Amino acid sequence: MNTPDPDTTHFGFEKVARQAKAGRVRDVFDSVATRYDLMNDLMSGGLHRAWKRFALARTGLRPGQQALDVAAGTGDLTAGMARQVGRKGLVVATDINHAMLDQGRSRLVDRGIIANVRLAQADAERLPFTDDRFHCITIGFGLRNVTDQSAALHSMYRVLKPGGRLLILEFSKPATKALEPLYDLY
Repeated sequence: MNTPDPDTTHFGFEKVARQAKAGRVRDVFDSVATRYDLMNDLMSGGLHRAWKRFALARTGLRPGQQALDVAAGTGDLTAGMARQVGRKGLVVATDINHAMLDQGRSRLVDRGIIANVRLAQADAERLPFTDDRFHCITIGFGLRNVTDQSAALHSMYRVLKPGGRLLILEFSKPATKALEPLYDLY
């Protein structure tokens, strides 16, 4: 049995040095920030929108509560949670990538959703918030881009209130071997 190399991690289908992954992820998202929604539509056949609606239906958020959207991208989950928590609530949208945060801010402003939203450039592995703060935390299609997923999950759990909800949307390999070539091409 092969022991995983602690100095490497995955980046798509290749192995890279752990310290190189964040820079490579940043470069990718810097280059696609303005086309991110189109990219998600193409990668998911538009299904990412239905998956986000599904996740939003399970937040359990009520007016006045606080939520966190990690790796918020262009802010689809942020916008949905902002409507759920209302004017007296708060949603914090984070992303490690400044270009994606700018895109998210622009999209939220265009939708008229900004009064109860705060944006923060933050690393999912080291979230800069107090313990037990958020009623719900989402991360939509961002966990795969994190270098140390265990550290990110621990960080999210730390800032999640007891009884709160952590909702993770992510692409995964198909369970049926026959579909793997189609998935890999996709």
